[in-house]
Amino acid sequence: MIAGGFGELLLTAGALVLLFVVYTLWGTGIQTASAQDDLRQQLDFSGGQIEKQDPGALDELELGDAYGIMRIPRFGEDWEWIIVQGTEDADLKSGPGHYLDSADPGEVGNFAIAGHRSGHGEPFAAFPELRVGDTVEIETATGIFTYQLDDAPDGDSNGNKININDAWVVDPVPGEPKDTEPTERRITLTTCWPRFGSTHRMYATGTLVGGEAL
Repeated sequence: MIAGGFGELLLTAGALVLLFVVYTLWGTGIQTASAQDDLRQQLDFSGGQIEKQDPGALDELELGDAYGIMRIPRFGEDWEWIIVQGTEDADLKSGPGHYLDSADPGEVGNFAIAGHRSGHGEPFAAFPELRVGDTVEIETATGIFTYQLDDAPDGDSNGNKININDAWVVDPVPGEPKDTEPTERRITLTTCWPRFGSTHRMYATGTLVGGEAL
């Protein structure tokens, strides 16, 4: 009797774990896809591109608002995600998020983005496949900007990671004190490591190679 009851408990626990995995990978993805559709409606398109506004337009965004569009050819020619303003859990459930204290695209400083590798549409599922030389295109109401990566995992699923509490990679000048005046126009992408955990952050960095602010 005891053995039978214990076996039933194990089966129940296994079923609950399976349901959780299904929800994480599939259920949250449906929610995020719907959120992405809503975010796209917030962007004012003209001629297939976001209608251009003055640079101050991004400063007026609230947490969770549509910030712009990100495209990374390494992840496929159809890979495109709407970026949200903010990187709190509630923001990242809708898509990749812009770190509030980081620069805007095209500006001198460090433009930083965070995104999920598992669940919520998994925008950065293939993050370890990023290579030095890959490009990242960012389109916002202030222009279209292309960055080229100069530091990336290069196919190493354990590469380029930092402790979860160590956020220096998104500082204005990564590796230098926060009050150091930046001179470059940089981008930093971050995501969870390991893929189904969050003890560390994986990152990739690059510099602006095309486009300019209005």
